[in-house]
Amino acid sequence: MKLPFTFFQQETTKTAVELLGQTLVRVTKKGTVFKGRIVETEAYLGLEDSSCHSFGGRRTNRTKTMYLQGGHAYVYFTYGMHYCFNVVTGGQDQPEAVLIRAVQPLKGIEEMMINRKLEDTFNLTNGPAKLCQAMKIDKSLNGESLMGNSIYVENGKAISFQEMAVDKRVGLSLYSDSYYWPLRFYIKNNPYVSVKNKNYL
Repeated sequence: MKLPFTFFQQETTKTAVELLGQTLVRVTKKGTVFKGRIVETEAYLGLEDSSCHSFGGRRTNRTKTMYLQGGHAYVYFTYGMHYCFNVVTGGQDQPEAVLIRAVQPLKGIEEMMINRKLEDTFNLTNGPAKLCQAMKIDKSLNGESLMGNSIYVENGKAISFQEMAVDKRVGLSLYSDSYYWPLRFYIKNNPYVSVKNKNYL
């Protein structure tokens, strides 16, 4: 069952935590179905978060999707070669989102391996760009409703507090005011987590 629209309109950090253990589903135009259990997320808190694309109220062709009501896909292109998939959270004109950093592959694994040009699953989906390549997530899905049939999130298995780790986010500028904010959440001991805990907390 798809997670309801209201799920994505919760406070962003709460959504990032509760996405752990849920199932990301991607259905291509050819009918190929990919599924992955969400094992790592990062929250981005909009106007006051110096590491967020919409910091300070930035509204550009790239960030305008973040101003949609929670429950839409925000897909952006980075480093001139990679896509990253986020879910927009909160209310309309509250430009916040959760980056899906890693998933554990569940369905369509052989096709994912072809997409990633790999012969094993070790590095298949343990990073935001990797999971997008594996699951055929690209800019065509930017702004897509998560209530549709192309990309959505299904109910999975809830994660207890004891199973979850919290750390600072990955790949941010050391000089950012929000560099140390504890907004990355992941399932402990899951092999598909992109970066293991550095004992920050």
